[in-house]
Amino acid sequence: MIRASRPMLCVLLAIACLGAVACRLRRPATTPSRMIEPQVLDPQLPEPANQVTKAPNAAAVRLLDTQARGHIGRRLLHQQPDGELTEDPVWRWSSAPDRYLDTALHMEVESSTDMRLVDAGRAPTVAATLLAWDLESAGGTRLVGAVEFEITSTDRAVHTQVVRASEPVSGELPGDLAASAGRLLRHLASEGLKAAASEK
Repeated sequence: MIRASRPMLCVLLAIACLGAVACRLRRPATTPSRMIEPQVLDPQLPEPANQVTKAPNAAAVRLLDTQARGHIGRRLLHQQPDGELTEDPVWRWSSAPDRYLDTALHMEVESSTDMRLVDAGRAPTVAATLLAWDLESAGGTRLVGAVEFEITSTDRAVHTQVVRASEPVSGELPGDLAASAGRLLRHLASEGLKAAASEK
């Protein structure tokens, strides 16, 4: 019986030694991801502006949905010269960019005297889809965004408009990426809502 337990003891001792060596292995060095939050609010205005007085003939707009294409997530994308999109290994948005676009759309309506947000079926409706959101480095780093606005007028005719814009990013990342992203989102939202307000 002692002879039979000796091989078992050796096996257990070998497993214990291997476990001890495995515990001492160093973890691979990984770069921690860093979060960026677009500054949708103007930095000079720490609090949202007071309620704007709407014009009596302000165009009524109904916001339906804000979404993003499947490949646009929380990672920053870089567009290579050959058009290929690659993920940034470090920088991430604190939330998906389409959530910030939704906020920018609501802020643009609230700050406009010529538009008011309604929840009625007789108003033109707007649905926004974020198509592109990446960094281009040709001729200086620029943050590029494109949004497709699907506008349904009161006569149920559907019009689609794609708004594309870009903002320069200064310095090494993140530079002023958060401020550039905020300006870009507000610009895209403003252009899409102008098109919606012109619908009858």
